[in-house]
Amino acid sequence: MHLFTPKEDRIGITPTSLTMCAHAALTYAPAFKTDVKDLNVFWTAINTEKGGIYGRKVNVTYENDNYDPQTAVTAAKTCVAKNIFMLLGGIGFDQIPTVRNYAESVHQLYLYHTATINGSQNLKYSFTELPTVERTGEAFAQLALQKYKGKKIGILERDSSNWSPGVDAFKKVKGLDIVDEEKVPANAGNYTSQITNLRNSGAQVVWIWLNAVETTEVVEQMKSQAWSPNLMVFPFNLTSQTLGNDAMNPPMDGVAMYPAYSDGDYTGTFAAYQDDMKEFKAQYAKYDGGANGPDLSGVAGDLLFLNWVGQKALYRQFLLCGKDCTRNKFVEVLQHYDQVPVSSGCRVDFVHGDHHHGATDLTFMQTYKSPSGKINWRETKQCVGQQS
Repeated sequence: MHLFTPKEDRIGITPTSLTMCAHAALTYAPAFKTDVKDLNVFWTAINTEKGGIYGRKVNVTYENDNYDPQTAVTAAKTCVAKNIFMLLGGIGFDQIPTVRNYAESVHQLYLYHTATINGSQNLKYSFTELPTVERTGEAFAQLALQKYKGKKIGILERDSSNWSPGVDAFKKVKGLDIVDEEKVPANAGNYTSQITNLRNSGAQVVWIWLNAVETTEVVEQMKSQAWSPNLMVFPFNLTSQTLGNDAMNPPMDGVAMYPAYSDGDYTGTFAAYQDDMKEFKAQYAKYDGGANGPDLSGVAGDLLFLNWVGQKALYRQFLLCGKDCTRNKFVEVLQHYDQVPVSSGCRVDFVHGDHHHGATDLTFMQTYKSPSGKINWRETKQCVGQQS
């Protein structure tokens, strides 16, 4: 693979350093009770305990994309100006497509979170190790058929061209009784009319296709109206812990492209990846503990764990890239990669597709009362594949 010219091939990597930068929605850090300083614990451990990767100390910085597409491009430009090896894209359906186009225009290697497959065709410099928006919407439909077949389903969705392909994929799955579809702008705040419409439609199950902060607001408003339908949402402890017992009446269902995390619980489905959970907790105790460290039993825990898991997977891919790693060699690693990188993750397979989208599996979850007494999420079905 010779995607990069000789001049571009070694940007951001020297015999002693590896430099990366991420655009991320740091705007929401206070809601999750975390901070930028909490995001690099894995790399701190690697640098301290192993001397980096083949003697290269890993340096990752973060720029706030404000959960906004145009701000995300500005953040990406700031990152690229640091002469980085690779640009990383945090959670954000709306931000990633605009940054993909920018990365293509400047020949920047870009590894990003979940986004639409729409708009990614023929892009050379962008890669993702997570399922697309479209596949995620389909997975929510798989969950609905598994648990709620025959029940009336309502949809509350973000009115965005970067979100709607997921709803389109959901609706293509046969056997669903969809009775209402309500669209709202980003950060609408008040969902009274949409909730009323969904309730009047006879919806017994509501799929909330919004981010965790918005979802929490929606459910709180549903409960204030004494309405408790079955809910399918993105599963974050921010939502379940904020709602408390309301998240168990009835238990909420979720679909995620990341693992569940419930601090200190290694039973049930957690047992399969307790090694990752224990290593994660030990590193945070050592490098980000104390009074100013994040509360891993709180709303920061699962967000930091999914970030940590992604970093561990990336670390293992850099090991495969070898001592003479360059951008072209790293792209070769990705495009020949077909394995499960961490015990808490699903299969990443760049080989049997377009070589730029590396995953189709998602995980089903449900709320439960954890041993700590907090309402968290646990996995009910791991690494669910596409329908045949």
